[in-house]
Amino acid sequence: MISFIIYVMPNYTIEFNLTARDDIRDTYNYIAYVLFEPLAADKYIEGLYKAIGKLKTYGGAVGISQRASVQKRYGPNARTSTYKKMTIIFNVIGNVVLIRRVIASSLIV
Repeated sequence: MISFIIYVMPNYTIEFNLTARDDIRDTYNYIAYVLFEPLAADKYIEGLYKAIGKLKTYGGAVGISQRASVQKRYGPNARTSTYKKMTIIFNVIGNVVLIRRVIASSLIV
């Protein structure tokens, strides 16, 4: 007899702090109004939200960041995920994925 163990990933709720919302807005504004590419801005932000949305199912499975600067600034359990050249910094608190920042990966030292 063959038995299988099925692990069901919990569903997380995604929440954004105000800084993360400002980061996303600033990214949109830069692409749309500085680079004069509003359609590209729409597409980029849509892709960013899709990447963040995927954290609903696997946020807790993302490893804790090994970067000392991330741990110092965002807590010892801070995690990171990427979308193109952006880094999404978040914490998992119970069944909530709290998005703390969404910044250019080049800004993380």
